[in-house]
Amino acid sequence: MRIIKYALSALSLLLVTTGCNLDVKMYDGIVTEDFDSRNIGELSQGSYRLLKNDNGLIDNGYYFWNFGADDLSWSGTSTGGTFKIYDYTRNIANTTTEYAWELGYRTIGNCNKVIEIAQEFGSNITPEQTVMMGENYYLRALCYFLLVNEFAQPYSNNPAQNPGLPLKLNSDPDDLPPSRSTVAEIYEQVETDLLDAIRYMTLPGDMQPKTNIYATKEAAEALLARVYLYMERWSDAHKYADNVIKSGRFELITSNSYATYPQLIPENNKETIFAVRRTIDKDDDSYSRMGGMYIRIDNGGWEEIYPSSRYLELLELHLKSDGMPKDLRSRFIVKRYVEDGASDYSVSGYPDKVYQNWWFAYARKQSGDNPHYEYGKVKVTKQANGTYNITSVSDAAQFKSSTIQSEPYNLGTRYYIETTGGTKYIGRIEPEVFDAATKRGKDARFLVYAINKCSYQEQRLHLWSPVISRLAEMYLIRAEANAELGNTQLALDDVNQIRRRAGIPDWTTTNMATAEAGQPKDIKKIIEEERMLELAWEGHRRFDVFRHRQTMNRKYPGAHTLGSAGSQFLEVPYNDKAVCEFIPQAQYDAYPYELEQNP
Repeated sequence: MRIIKYALSALSLLLVTTGCNLDVKMYDGIVTEDFDSRNIGELSQGSYRLLKNDNGLIDNGYYFWNFGADDLSWSGTSTGGTFKIYDYTRNIANTTTEYAWELGYRTIGNCNKVIEIAQEFGSNITPEQTVMMGENYYLRALCYFLLVNEFAQPYSNNPAQNPGLPLKLNSDPDDLPPSRSTVAEIYEQVETDLLDAIRYMTLPGDMQPKTNIYATKEAAEALLARVYLYMERWSDAHKYADNVIKSGRFELITSNSYATYPQLIPENNKETIFAVRRTIDKDDDSYSRMGGMYIRIDNGGWEEIYPSSRYLELLELHLKSDGMPKDLRSRFIVKRYVEDGASDYSVSGYPDKVYQNWWFAYARKQSGDNPHYEYGKVKVTKQANGTYNITSVSDAAQFKSSTIQSEPYNLGTRYYIETTGGTKYIGRIEPEVFDAATKRGKDARFLVYAINKCSYQEQRLHLWSPVISRLAEMYLIRAEANAELGNTQLALDDVNQIRRRAGIPDWTTTNMATAEAGQPKDIKKIIEEERMLELAWEGHRRFDVFRHRQTMNRKYPGAHTLGSAGSQFLEVPYNDKAVCEFIPQAQYDAYPYELEQNP
């Protein structure tokens, strides 16, 4: 952990070269050994620059937040460090986690210095400097929150005893914590920092709030609502989510604007509360960015990681008359249809195109003594009465019925087949999709479903400004808090705000009674599934499973079963040692005190 000692010193602070116009000098910086406290604005800019630094906490942390969730699947194995995160096998010398730790603590160090300088101003501090101090309290809290959720056990698992992080709150390079604070102590510091951030960023009447690419009072309240959600402090989570919703600063964007959410400049997006801004002139938009793993655009991108079958089964319960998904969130997925041709790499697909060849696609356990899952497909023909018949006689002979069966589920229709041996497979009706071997040179057992949610900002390849908080999350936090507090109708009201925007039916206390394949649907499960749909690939799903003390079920097609993991991590309990990463070995070895390593 040499980075804690050296990167937190004033000798490595990032400062902008000229000027104080934050909108023009967006996070630009240089390293300096000479600092004048009058330049606190430039120093504060350095905190933002470090946060979004290439290979930093936001870049490399993203892989941990998302790749171990059950809403995505990899179409083949990889030797890269991110695959060790995806399949839970972990690597103590992984550069992906090393950079997340290193740049996270560098950002914390810069924040510590800004806070100290602002405090030294005493009664002479200006309103603008007070706000900057509040911004750095928020950014420090954000870093500690992200780091503790990556390098420690979840708060849901004995937080008062499990080790968290070294808690560094000053800029003295020689004053290092002798041990790791507990998870609970880190959360308490995050809470304290966010409450301070809210206080210092509460503006006097003559000041206007900054745009959503900077920390604001509402950004701090949004993150605090999430922190309290993880801590199961329901009334507090409700309070701060409610504050953000009622602030009047944000609104849910609708229709096609929502379908192209990632393409919008953050400042022009009224739903975004805080985003780490990447600019078209200064930031690389190549396939090395996160979105390059999900989709190929203009010959740039790996397009190797897709929505999981479990996610698609939940998403595609509501179909339009042409057989395409009705849920607007389906527009974030681009299925690579055979009829579009092998060379097509559209960013948004062709949702209104008429396709001729339709199939029932479903996830199944591969035959034999192995842990592998794969996609099965049977060709279908739509009948005049709206049902689908299996086209091939030989295919139909494997199942109890030659017609694809259906049942009501979540106010929509769920399709399934049942083998002659009694095994039920849930699946989807869709035009024929390329397998990953034919389209991408990966594994033929998987189908190509690209994701465009992290690419194409300003129509530039994989340019994307990662969203830390947005209004939809606040509605879902308030819904969950209301559900836990026994306010079912209020919870449904908030969930329905999200569903109406997506174009699918409202929940009511009446239709909940039969929505789980004819059985009652629990309000908490409704909210959990809506979060899975709405917040997919935004860094929530992994933590949602573990904070609910559940087991991550990954029994579906994907390369997590193909590498060294085998069947070891098909199911991952919330308290498994593998749910958090090792402290990076290089940092562990260089730290002057003996720290407790994660098992």
